[in-house]
Amino acid sequence: MTMEPSGRNVLGIVIAAAVLLTTAQVLGLIPGVVGAGTELVATRLAGELPVTDPTSASWVGAAPLEVPLSGQTSVTPSNPVPSVDALEVRALVNATHFALRIAWDDETKDNRTTEVGEFRDAVAFQVAPPSQLPNLCMGAAGARMHIMQWKADWQADIEEGFWDLQDAFPNFWVDYYPYAIGEPPYTVPDAFPENASVYLVGYEVGNPFSQPLKVSPVEDAVADGFYTIATQPNQSALGRGVWDAGRWSVVISRLRDTGDPMDTPIAHGDIVAFAVWDGASGDVGARKSVSTWLTLSLGSGFEAQDPVLRLAAMTAVALVAAVALVLVWRRMKKPRGGSGGT
Repeated sequence: MTMEPSGRNVLGIVIAAAVLLTTAQVLGLIPGVVGAGTELVATRLAGELPVTDPTSASWVGAAPLEVPLSGQTSVTPSNPVPSVDALEVRALVNATHFALRIAWDDETKDNRTTEVGEFRDAVAFQVAPPSQLPNLCMGAAGARMHIMQWKADWQADIEEGFWDLQDAFPNFWVDYYPYAIGEPPYTVPDAFPENASVYLVGYEVGNPFSQPLKVSPVEDAVADGFYTIATQPNQSALGRGVWDAGRWSVVISRLRDTGDPMDTPIAHGDIVAFAVWDGASGDVGARKSVSTWLTLSLGSGFEAQDPVLRLAAMTAVALVAAVALVLVWRRMKKPRGGSGGT
């Protein structure tokens, strides 16, 4: 004898699966479904955020948003065909901090820019307050954009040591550096005190790309339009990237309100956009892949300021789910009405 599944049994199974899935998402056991949209929703946490850890379990509870990318064709050098098709973005927020995890596929890890033909992997996040006027990429006069860019080579300098010419070209020869101390190969800045550093122009004037000792792999910058991007005097953004099995996962984070007048406070309703550079494709400067504008939402997610209240809420949700499953099971076991059978 075989048993054919009745419509009631099938409906019960579907309802039970839906209850379990919804409960798991509410409890943060699994994230929501990846979706492409125009709103980036940050998940609220009561505790500390993983401000430099893209592998933290805290990211599991943040719903991923698929952000399609297109080529940059507004200014030169242009990039008509995007080197990266899409990003997966997750956002976390608490009372004081905001953090993003940005992930994308990349077959090669490009984290050196010492040689002429080398280009870095990088990703940037720009934010501005909401405006009644149309928003322009890179900002405009009177509509400044706050930009935070993570750079793979800056992170390599921090984690592995500053990569200089003698590292890229171990057999190179230097005959003389005015006022340098010691013997070649000279190290920066140890071998260039006082007058010697004058001959290192970029280092002397504070160009961030010429600094061998970096604190963060994320550059804090502002822009008032194309070709106007400038490093901020105060650097407050943090971050870190991990490349594994052909995929980058990068965290960019900062205080929601740094107190710096050049920074845009992170607030509900801000507008945000993303850009990514693929070093293996020769991306540099304006040659990049870009997203459209998104609206940032800080009003969604599960948050309980008191851990006891959070535990109580999670327990209540679990109990409701259990009761629903029992009712479905009893409904499925109840004999069907009728005058006879076979």
